[in-house]
Amino acid sequence: MKSNFLSIPSLLVLVLCFIVTPSKLQGQQSSKLKILGAKDAKIDVKNGTRILVGNVRFKQGKTLMYCDSAISYTDSKLIKSYGHVKIVDKAQKTTMTGDSLVFDGGKHLGQLRGTITLTSETQILKTRRLDFDTRTKSTKFYGGGVITSTEDNSVLKSEKGYYNTETKIFFFKDNVEYVTDDYTILSDTMEYNTELEIVTFHGPTDIISDSNTIYCEKGFFDQVKAFSNFSGHVKMVSTEQTLFADSVVYYENTKSGQSFGHVIILDTANRTEVYGDYARYNNIEKTSLVTGSLRLVMAFTDDTLQLHSDTLLTYMDPTGKHRLLNAFHHVKFFKPDMQGKCDSLTFSELDSTIRMFYSPVVWIDSNQLTGKEIIIKQVDGDIRGMDIFDEAFIASEEDSALYNQIRGKSLHAFFRNNEIYKINVNRSGQTIYYVRDEDKELMGMNRLDCSNMSIFIDSEGINNIKFYQKPDGIFLPMAKVSSEMKLLRYFYWRESERPKTEDDIFNWTPVPSYILLRRQSR
Repeated sequence: MKSNFLSIPSLLVLVLCFIVTPSKLQGQQSSKLKILGAKDAKIDVKNGTRILVGNVRFKQGKTLMYCDSAISYTDSKLIKSYGHVKIVDKAQKTTMTGDSLVFDGGKHLGQLRGTITLTSETQILKTRRLDFDTRTKSTKFYGGGVITSTEDNSVLKSEKGYYNTETKIFFFKDNVEYVTDDYTILSDTMEYNTELEIVTFHGPTDIISDSNTIYCEKGFFDQVKAFSNFSGHVKMVSTEQTLFADSVVYYENTKSGQSFGHVIILDTANRTEVYGDYARYNNIEKTSLVTGSLRLVMAFTDDTLQLHSDTLLTYMDPTGKHRLLNAFHHVKFFKPDMQGKCDSLTFSELDSTIRMFYSPVVWIDSNQLTGKEIIIKQVDGDIRGMDIFDEAFIASEEDSALYNQIRGKSLHAFFRNNEIYKINVNRSGQTIYYVRDEDKELMGMNRLDCSNMSIFIDSEGINNIKFYQKPDGIFLPMAKVSSEMKLLRYFYWRESERPKTEDDIFNWTPVPSYILLRRQSR
């Protein structure tokens, strides 16, 4: 995976210093409320009210309160303040302004209304409605609020906001938007624990930056451990890749992560798609591993190759410029003009070369190619050459129970338009092919042995053979061809293992036991 694919932005601490304790304005024995002044004052003994008008000023401890007018209800511990309300808390270094403030000391409830601004050393809150409860030590705003950081110019908007000084948890609800210079968060609900420094998302959430976009329906980010967990239809999009999963965890310090459930990785740069149940990746080492119901889709100019294996591992070559891919155990692939099967396989982006190991077999049209190791050289999906090593064998079915066969220590097949047109046989070369007359009737069988030879093939089959040493050959009419003569040593027909469709890559047919036993015996 690309190194920037999962670069999760470092979420900033959402500090909201707007906790006000208006209980200081009334009812504390340790520091009584003092009236500093007003232009006019009136006491209504009958109604138990005190009315102050004009440049009203209160003080309690280090907290100052200003307003145009105020009404104090002695029996109910109720204070109503109107016009240019301003509260300055020198201890907290906060200033709050609004149009009106009603505080019920008996119920420990306060309501600030109007054009509200709360300013701390680092942030500014603007809203229209703010309620607080001095008993539960909680504060909330609703009807829309904007919090601006004076340190980094980040802005947080939401319809509702809530903070509890005991739980140390901020809670923002409905149309949450958090904008910084590096990224933007859009969420239904966002929660922040100031003690644990954990940001939690509830509901659909988008995290947008210049390098990537993340969507989830639930998740959290632990700022102390630099650990993220996203779940619910997770989608992560970068310039060159898109990841889908049921859930994703990511470790910022090590730039590594894991994805779980219905994993899909779309790589537009390399024109590949990977499907699986589990994936892990390290963006520093640039490695990734995918497993579980694995399907790899590689797009070429005219078609695609689809591959299944137990595990798929990708990493960079020593130069760090080219990607290497390893598929191991129960490898099977399907391409309209080529199919294959082996225990393990490697692919290099540098030269688009596929290497197959452990009982590999490749089918191209009617040809079956087998050996101990097969190397396929291609350019944008077009096969240019194929090398087969040790027990190299090419076979095709001529008729029922009759097979054209080419065998050697090693073979090199040349391709034109994805069709074999020439085969070089190196060491211990042998071939069996059948000859037909003009009416396509079988005439007989040619058997040729030569250490090194080149075999030329056209649409009709073998049309010419070039020998580099004197060959040993024989032609037999069909009547004289016995069962023992029909097959070269080590021949086996593996058509039953061949994938016929894209979904056949998930159907694993074991290598016949007699083939494995024969190899173990040598």
